[in-house]
Amino acid sequence: MLKNVKRLAAAAAIAFAAGPAFAEAPAPAPAVPEAKVANPAIWTITKPGGGTITLFGSVHLLPPGMEWRTPALNEAFAKADVVTFEMPLSDAESPEFMSYVQQHMMNPPGVTLSTLLTAEEKTKVEAAAAAVGAPFGMLEPFRPWMAAIQLSLGFVLKQGFDPNSGVDKVMNAEATAAGKTLDAFETAKEQMDIFVTLPPDQEKAFLVIGAAEMMNNPEMLTDLVDSWAKGDTATIDNVMNAGIESMPELGKKLLDDRNARWVDKITSVYMNDTKNYLVIVGAAHLAGDKSVQAMLRAKGIEVAGP
Repeated sequence: MLKNVKRLAAAAAIAFAAGPAFAEAPAPAPAVPEAKVANPAIWTITKPGGGTITLFGSVHLLPPGMEWRTPALNEAFAKADVVTFEMPLSDAESPEFMSYVQQHMMNPPGVTLSTLLTAEEKTKVEAAAAAVGAPFGMLEPFRPWMAAIQLSLGFVLKQGFDPNSGVDKVMNAEATAAGKTLDAFETAKEQMDIFVTLPPDQEKAFLVIGAAEMMNNPEMLTDLVDSWAKGDTATIDNVMNAGIESMPELGKKLLDDRNARWVDKITSVYMNDTKNYLVIVGAAHLAGDKSVQAMLRAKGIEVAGP
């Protein structure tokens, strides 16, 4: 169970690289992983009627200074008519979305985080909060799912990882500047609803066990980025995807169901025109036997790449 929730906590921090509590806290000088020049994996579909679909895995928070623009990615970007992300990045900054998050991230009146935790559970969360340089009191108003995301985000920011250096933000800005058409598989609200709708017991497990793992395995995100930089999809699968069976509802919502919806759009829309697409989604969605490319191959579509 510990490793499973760790992976989900990491996925949350990587997927939702903005939050109201710790995003403003200054981070110390970053500890840059050894692999400063990255060679991430990439996949290409040559459509029978003309055009291509390129799949590239994103890490939403990266250490500044890492060079991950490979020749294959540059070529795919140059010829892309459409660049597709998980969600429109502007969604996360919209007043409507911020209002929605504010409506659902707080405990009801009279309930604090402390009232939901045992003394032992609170000790674990307090330790994680102290590790990111924030008092536990900052978390008291939050529902457990939001407290978990805040801790995860604060932890990786303190390690020197920066959402402004993430693949999505860089490529979104470049695609906009180049006049590319932007597309998305889902909205920010749909992403957030994965956590908003968690059952209470899964919310608390997500927070408490994830907080403990931050203390027990502080190199988790560095290991993930190192594997991504080497194009090591097997290790990405092991770190992010494997073994989430003990929280099947969250694992299914976070990965499997979303991958299936994205594959439906790729097969029903992208495969049926002659446009060139560059699809940029979290690296976890492109690793393992339930990955986007694995589902596409299962439908008989030839996907070139690892």
